[in-house]
Amino acid sequence: MNVTRLSALSEAVMDVAKGEDLKTSLKRLIHNAVLITDCTYGALGSITADGTLEDFTYIGMSDETADEINTFPQGKGLLGHLLKYPAPLRVPVIQEHPSSVGFPKGHPSMSGFLGVPIRIRDELYGSIYLTQKRNGKDFTQEDEELIVVLASAAGIAIDNYRGHISRNQVGVLAERERIARDLHDLVIQQLFAFGISLQSISADASLSRQSLEKINDILENLDSTVQQIRTTIFALQNDHPIQDIRTLVFSEIASLSSIAGFQVTHSFMGPVDTVINAELSKQVIAVIRELVTNAIRHSHATAIDLVVMANKTYCEIRVTDNGKGFEPSGRKSGLLNLEQRAAARGGEFEIIKNGPIGTKAMWRGSL
Repeated sequence: MNVTRLSALSEAVMDVAKGEDLKTSLKRLIHNAVLITDCTYGALGSITADGTLEDFTYIGMSDETADEINTFPQGKGLLGHLLKYPAPLRVPVIQEHPSSVGFPKGHPSMSGFLGVPIRIRDELYGSIYLTQKRNGKDFTQEDEELIVVLASAAGIAIDNYRGHISRNQVGVLAERERIARDLHDLVIQQLFAFGISLQSISADASLSRQSLEKINDILENLDSTVQQIRTTIFALQNDHPIQDIRTLVFSEIASLSSIAGFQVTHSFMGPVDTVINAELSKQVIAVIRELVTNAIRHSHATAIDLVVMANKTYCEIRVTDNGKGFEPSGRKSGLLNLEQRAAARGGEFEIIKNGPIGTKAMWRGSL
């Protein structure tokens, strides 16, 4: 192997290792592979998870010529052979190989062939394809060895690129989690504190009716704002949602308990894990959030209990507290929302006094 080719290979490997945009790097890799082997055409094909040819980056063919070819490479012929048997392949005359299926209409004539797979650890990423040596001779063992080295460098570069993307994603997710946590710990709890303060002010019998209406309007707006922020928090965390309903409930109860200042107790009845699907889970969490939040804000309770129950027909949420007891009023936006959610699932919603003190609420939705 002469010094010039080794030098060219070294430069090509260093070029791949620069860590540029992946598509640009692969295009340059094919360009360098063509230069090193002194051939006319080069390409790199990546494969999908099911082993079919997905992307095809080529060198040596004009866009006009490519446009004249009837079909995009589909992983047949020698390309398909490499997918099935991922090992270096040198062929003097393409048409004479048993796997050859000829060329589609408009495809330029090609003679010799060199194919080398690109691996990322134990995964087959794709292959490098080279054809038509300029000197009219066949691809050599030396050509193959050089491209095997280049393919190895490409595999490492692609693996590093994926690792970089994964690290970036982890960083983004961590930042989203931090923002969601700050929104909850700082903003929502402050809004709850403001709401409780306003409620205590509204109990002042000396307030005028006009002032009381303004306070109620502000409380209504605070409720709406909290729901919007909770929606934002959910969206921030939605890249890696927890599917298990019990875990979702545990997480929600932990959040609500920190706001209440005491532990909200909870229990499960029936096959909740198997009958409550992802879509219904969103409804369940929204209902729990609304009911427990109402108990925290309006009942002055010191104990709240949640039961999540399911059977083969419906899901039921029950929330009881030991507060001052439910009294119907003109402000029904939250309760109306619960009624509408239940009606949309062919269910029902009820909230009543729970004996001498406290409130009992029941929400039911069909599966």
